[in-house]
Amino acid sequence: MIGPRPAAVPAGDGAGRQGRRRRGAASDRLDAVDEAIVRHLQDDGRRPFREIARSLGVSEATVRARVRRLTDADALRIVAIADPFRLGFRVLAFVLLKLEPGRRRQVIETLTPWPEVTYISSLTGRADLYIQIVCHSHEDLWELLSERLPAIPGIEG
Repeated sequence: MIGPRPAAVPAGDGAGRQGRRRRGAASDRLDAVDEAIVRHLQDDGRRPFREIARSLGVSEATVRARVRRLTDADALRIVAIADPFRLGFRVLAFVLLKLEPGRRRQVIETLTPWPEVTYISSLTGRADLYIQIVCHSHEDLWELLSERLPAIPGIEG
């Protein structure tokens, strides 16, 4: 997915990571060192463990082990941030969708792989989903809104 996202994010329900063994419970509480490591990685997901260790006064092995434990427990995921406008996208749009009852998961699974979709959130109230999309042109946006989205089963409007 393309769009503004932090370098280190909570991993959520572990979707897409079925092959990994969970060694720890994601609900385990983070101590001060874990929280500091996460803050460093949120600032720069590629920051060397050695640099993090020096700033925290712990060993590099400690940082490496804790990051591994957090990622194995699906409590942390390191991701890249891409600037969609530097990748050729010129139009940003925010779309609210109303869904047929019981179709939320199917619609989300359909939209998630679309390169234009940078963010999806469930809502309550007048709309069921909020999506943020980026397109190369207004014509591409119009095609997505008038043809591709309405073709997805479960979208009412």
